[in-house]
Amino acid sequence: MRNHDPLIDQLSASVQPVRRTWPTLWRVAGWTALALPCGALSSWALHSRYTDWSQPGALTALLTLLLSFVLGLSAITGSFTLSLAGRQPPNVLWRVLMALVWLALNLSNLSASQPTAGAGRFGEGVHCYLFMLSASLPMMVITVVSLHRTRSLRPGRSLALAGCGIAFMSSVLLSLCHNTTLHLIDFSMHLAAGVTITGLTVLAGRRWVGLERH
Repeated sequence: MRNHDPLIDQLSASVQPVRRTWPTLWRVAGWTALALPCGALSSWALHSRYTDWSQPGALTALLTLLLSFVLGLSAITGSFTLSLAGRQPPNVLWRVLMALVWLALNLSNLSASQPTAGAGRFGEGVHCYLFMLSASLPMMVITVVSLHRTRSLRPGRSLALAGCGIAFMSSVLLSLCHNTTLHLIDFSMHLAAGVTITGLTVLAGRRWVGLERH
C-alpha cells in the first residue's frame, strides 16, 4: 500500500487558514458606515446647496429619502445574502412593492410649476445624474471588494441587487442637497442614473465576484 503521509504533509503545509465571513448584518452595517461617507466625499464638488426642509413638498421628500435608505439597505442585504452558498435567494416581492410606493411618492411630488431655464435644457437633470454617478463610484468599489471576499454562484443577480442598493443610497445623498419638489425631466434623469449605476455595477464586478471556472 502506498504511503500517503508525505502528500498529506505537503498539502497541509500549503493550505491557507480560512477566515470566517462576518454575519450579513455586520457586513451591511460596515458597508453603510464606509460607503455613504465615501459617496458623499466623492460627490462633494457637485454639492451646491442643502435641502430647505421648510419648502412645500418637504414631508413627501423626507418620506422618499427614508424609503430610499430602507430600499438601499434591503438591496445590499439581499446581495450579500445571495453571495453565500446555501442561502436562499431573497424574496423580491415586498421590495418591488416598496419600490412602487417610492415611485408613487416621487410622482406625487412632481411640481406643476414651470422648471427653471437650466432644468428645461436638462441642466438640472444632468447635474443630478452626474451627482449620483459620482457618489456611486466609491460605493461600487467597496461593494465589489466585499463580494469578492465570498464570491457568488449568481454573480449577475448579486451585483444587480448591489447596484440597485447603490443607486438608492446615491439618491439618499442627492436628497440632502436637492429641491423638495421635482420636475419631470429632473426625475427622469434620476431614474436614468439608477439604471446606469446598476448596469455599471454588474459590468464592473462580474469578473471579480463570479466563481472561477477551470
